Amino acid sequence: MNIGWVGLGTIGTLMVKRLLAAGLPVTVYPRGGGLTEVAANGAKQQPDYARLASDSDLLVLCVYDDDQVRSVLLDSGALAAMRPGSVLALHTTGSPGLMRELGEKAPHGVKVLDVTFSGGPADAEAGGLTLMVGGEADALENTRAVFETYASRIYRVGPLGHGQLVKLMNNLLFAANLMNAVELLGMAEGLGFETTTVAQIIQASSGASFAMRLFQNQPVAKMLEASRHYLEKDVAMALAAAEESGLDVSAFATTAAYFTKR
Repeated sequence: MNIGWVGLGTIGTLMVKRLLAAGLPVTVYPRGGGLTEVAANGAKQQPDYARLASDSDLLVLCVYDDDQVRSVLLDSGALAAMRPGSVLALHTTGSPGLMRELGEKAPHGVKVLDVTFSGGPADAEAGGLTLMVGGEADALENTRAVFETYASRIYRVGPLGHGQLVKLMNNLLFAANLMNAVELLGMAEGLGFETTTVAQIIQASSGASFAMRLFQNQPVAKMLEASRHYLEKDVAMALAAAEESGLDVSAFATTAAYFTKR
């Protein structure tokens, strides 16, 4: 299986390295901080999006947002260039609507999967990411061995777009947990405690959470602001998806107020 890859950020680079270590042929679009690293591990390069797409049995995008997905797939003609029988997999966290649009615009015989993931660089390097997949079951089964090189848990959660919905719900809850942790640590500071000490104690106790873990060695304000860049688009899209379905999202009012304000 020839794998084409667009998006060599920190985690994308680690994913490609796992693929190469497994002996899978990978051709990357030559952009990103990991280019030198993956090239040294055997990755080929193709500087034309459409050529990369037409040469790939599996084309993977691991870019930042919807705009970058559109630029690569629609504006640069990569989606239209894909061959019947090939699969497009999107690791980007984006809007469910765009995933469905890509499925509708894909050439006949091309399958589209939204393959969102959870986990950080250490998980990617160890092959321990969690994948949430939307799309046809046969497309996932035909590509599962590829994803298993960097993921230890793979869940098919429904039709195209549902991988995005589950990831957005996950990130909304994470954002809410961050806000709860901030409120609790603000209380601790008001009572005269060092916030990092309290965070360390709680993280070793029943109140532990992934969010609280982040505050063990970082000032509260610095950590919270650093998370905004990664969460603001996801919080907005998660709330919009829920509201479109008529769901009550008032429980997330504080989270929405922080992550969607500017």
